[in-house]
Amino acid sequence: MKHITRTVDTDIYSSRLMDFYFKDLRIGTLDIETTGLSATRNKFILGGLYSFDNREFCQFFAESEAEEADALFEYFREISKLDAVVTYNGRHFDLPFILSRYRQITGEDYSGRLPYNLDLYLLLNGHSPVKHFVPNLKQKTVENYMGLWADRTDEIDGGQSIELYKEYERTGSPLLAERILLHNSDDVIQLARLLKIISKCDLHKGMFKCGFPVGNLTVSKIRITRDRLEFAGEQRGNPIDYCCYDIDGYPAYVNFESISKSFNVQIPIIRHQGIAVIDLTTAGISDEPFINYPTYSSGFLAIEANSVQNHMETNHFIKAFISRLIRLIERD
Repeated sequence: MKHITRTVDTDIYSSRLMDFYFKDLRIGTLDIETTGLSATRNKFILGGLYSFDNREFCQFFAESEAEEADALFEYFREISKLDAVVTYNGRHFDLPFILSRYRQITGEDYSGRLPYNLDLYLLLNGHSPVKHFVPNLKQKTVENYMGLWADRTDEIDGGQSIELYKEYERTGSPLLAERILLHNSDDVIQLARLLKIISKCDLHKGMFKCGFPVGNLTVSKIRITRDRLEFAGEQRGNPIDYCCYDIDGYPAYVNFESISKSFNVQIPIIRHQGIAVIDLTTAGISDEPFINYPTYSSGFLAIEANSVQNHMETNHFIKAFISRLIRLIERD
């Protein structure tokens, strides 16, 4: 197995919107190369990872299929150092593929130890008008739309990378290895530059639909019913068991399960004239972060009006409630 590390200094997108969800988190970008699309029949051969904190880029390259396990284990070790990773279609391919390969090799489930995944493809496909201005949503196409074509040096795609690897296994040619590594490194570094595409997305709606991280939790499902705000997700890291029906007199249902690594919370809401509101004071949440919202008034926060969901306000409340909940659990 070949382990390559180097420093790459490139501009990283930052904004108040990014800080709203990712402030103080260790973030990086990742991309993998495989011998095919099926995790059952094909193998992991290369993983690239770029960490924003120290600007370190690393690759773990299985120089033969027999080295898959070593490369995969070392790659997971690096990924686990981050709180969040940025991918392009990573929720549908990259992370499911390496998780499946890990289970097949070890018989263990690694999913609870992986960081939150911010998938730019899902944001663009579901929550941005950019898809109407480009012929397709391939990563290179979007890079060109954002003016990043001059930053990419490789000229192959994933399918060509597979064929090159087969030839590399037969010949051991350093030039072939260099082309495969370059394709992967360009994908990973370009993802860091492409992060600014977030400015052209409805990120609050995207996070409402796709989920967002809060501490060691990932909120993945949010639902507003007639009388409740419900949200659920996964526990990352060390899962716990915890259940309650009352939080300091507030009738909220909370359930954490360590075996399934899941959590579920139900919050009562008030409906009046087509508006669904949460009483922040009763919920034990400071109203200071919400006072500038037009949907806030006298300690009440509107999360839905006439069947239109207020994504920013809902997400903000969930973040605040979970943060308070975690403190209470740690206190108990």
